[in-house]
Amino acid sequence: MARIYQVPSHTRLWLALAVVLCSIPQLVKGPLWQAGLLVLVILIRWLVDQQRLTLPGRIVRTLLLIGAVGLTFYSFGRLYGPEAGVALLVSLFALKYLEVVQQRDAYVVIVLGYFVCATALLFSQTPGMFLYVVLCMTVLTTCLVGINHSDTRASGLLHGKRAMVMTMQAIPLMVVLFLLVPRVAPLWNMQVGEDKARTGMSDSMSPGQISELSESAELAFRVDFQGDIPPRPQRYWRGLTLSHYDGRTWQQAVPQGQAESEYLYRRGNQKPVWYQQLESRRAAEQQRYRYQIIAEPTQRRWLFSLAVPFPLDEGMALAKDMRLVADQPVSQRFAYGVESVPAATDAISLDGQERQLMLSLPQESGRKARGLAQQWQLESHSAREIAQRALRHFREQPFHYTLRPPRLTADPVDDFLFRTRRGFCEHYASSFTFLMRAAGVPARVVVGYQGGEQNQLGTHLLVRQYDAHAWSEIWLEGQGWTRVDPTGAVAPERIELGLREALENSEDGRDVLDDLGLRRFSDGGLFAKVSQWMDYVDFRWQTWVLGYDSAFQSAFLEDLLGVVSPVRIAIALIVAVAMLMGLYALFLLWRTGNARLTLMEREYWRLHQRASERGRPLAVGLTPMQLSDAISEQWPQAAVAAENWAKYYQKLHYDPVSAPDKRQRRHLRSLRNRLYKLLD
Repeated sequence: MARIYQVPSHTRLWLALAVVLCSIPQLVKGPLWQAGLLVLVILIRWLVDQQRLTLPGRIVRTLLLIGAVGLTFYSFGRLYGPEAGVALLVSLFALKYLEVVQQRDAYVVIVLGYFVCATALLFSQTPGMFLYVVLCMTVLTTCLVGINHSDTRASGLLHGKRAMVMTMQAIPLMVVLFLLVPRVAPLWNMQVGEDKARTGMSDSMSPGQISELSESAELAFRVDFQGDIPPRPQRYWRGLTLSHYDGRTWQQAVPQGQAESEYLYRRGNQKPVWYQQLESRRAAEQQRYRYQIIAEPTQRRWLFSLAVPFPLDEGMALAKDMRLVADQPVSQRFAYGVESVPAATDAISLDGQERQLMLSLPQESGRKARGLAQQWQLESHSAREIAQRALRHFREQPFHYTLRPPRLTADPVDDFLFRTRRGFCEHYASSFTFLMRAAGVPARVVVGYQGGEQNQLGTHLLVRQYDAHAWSEIWLEGQGWTRVDPTGAVAPERIELGLREALENSEDGRDVLDDLGLRRFSDGGLFAKVSQWMDYVDFRWQTWVLGYDSAFQSAFLEDLLGVVSPVRIAIALIVAVAMLMGLYALFLLWRTGNARLTLMEREYWRLHQRASERGRPLAVGLTPMQLSDAISEQWPQAAVAAENWAKYYQKLHYDPVSAPDKRQRRHLRSLRNRLYKLLD
């Protein structure tokens, strides 16, 4: 009959703790029934360990399994995919804990636990989640230590301490493998959360869309500059250019008859004429900004940059209207490098099809606005003068900047220009662009973000959703597409200071800040400082750890090895691992040579040395009773005391239940001191 290895009692608590900790990331975001299932499993296991219940039979376990599979399908509509797959895995992990009887079952649960830990990083790669996974792995390692430890003087805390030491010893090897093992593309691409809506820009602009974004403090992206940071009034992060207007909504559009290959340029493809013109201007211009952007997931393809962007990395393209487009929707944090040359905008030409698109307006929209614009056209000598008259109109007429404008009912342009005159950046950009087109000036709307807050602990900017902004671009002969921000004519503090500080400096704005919950980011107190530290740590985690991709690794290995080749990488890997193992071996040898005696060992050797000094030298390796006999032979008057000491010493030293306490050690020491007096 095969021997059955029961899980030691001193490890059961660690095993239950490991199951709970590994399941928490899924329980937080998963359906409620999963938490109930885990509570049920833990309760049953506790009653079984207390011998108040027997383990459920095969029928009950099968019913629980069928129930978990059915509820997973009910909750997610499928059993495959990242979310449903991980939910099913965690449920099966909990049910497997219900079956643990033998040591082999505990091994299966522990191995499953390591795998469940890895799935938590599919949905979150923050430093906090990394540390949490390390904690779970340490607890799982504690279980491994515990089930391989005998019951003699077993201590759960001792298992935990040993597991922590093993984890710490593994960190240097983990760093070496992280730096040197080549990164290869996965065989498949797992899209996590691609069906979830995200806060951010949409591909069109209607009244109310951007003002909704301004009520959110979520992070849009971070920017790390190499060199000078442009002043706040110059931080216009372009995202979309909207060229088509249907009377209510501005949308993206491409001039008729133009193929995508003529309008989009990807690195490695044949360069269209307009891109060659941009490159020549880029080479001649001195002022430029070089930076890296880490964009938050949006599930959309457009990216953000200053004008005029030149992509430095693969995976994105530049459109002729000066916007960056990713090859795939941004479903996870995406880092990309850009060099912007603002003055290169005059290198782009405007052909007839584009001019027609940038002048197009719906026939039945903005009749009063058309009349006003045509009057300006007749009274002006240039497109620049028309634009100046429009901006002066916004400054001199009673227009107001507000986050809560009244609704525009019949005609959005005429309603805003001649009735409400209260609006947000989208209202001013939309109406200004309409007026320019009506006056014969090619114009378009640009949406993106304006501003950005610098982290005082680093050099990067944080751009949040409340920095969302819209402005206009008009075509001026000899200057190309020129940015005009009509919001600045009404609320210049919005551009100079940013939305948050602009609201702080106005009486009505403070109430708006309180209502929107944005004040906590500006109070300068402990919360703001902690937020800056957390952001700095997260930013460095993103750039140094998650940003260590194949390109970064190639550059690092090139600096380290000179020439990157498989042979050199293999040699470097072998040498690094061998050096670590050698250091471990030296440490163990040093530790063995300097092994410290335990309390009981010191007690023995004190008596052994005293007896050897007072009489004949005693042999090494005597048992306590042999030491007592040797003392009795040389000092008969001390025979009783020596025997008492030896018996008490054996009782304490070989007690399988517990180590000797202070009182027992003090009594043993008094027996030894009494024996010393008989040896003199």
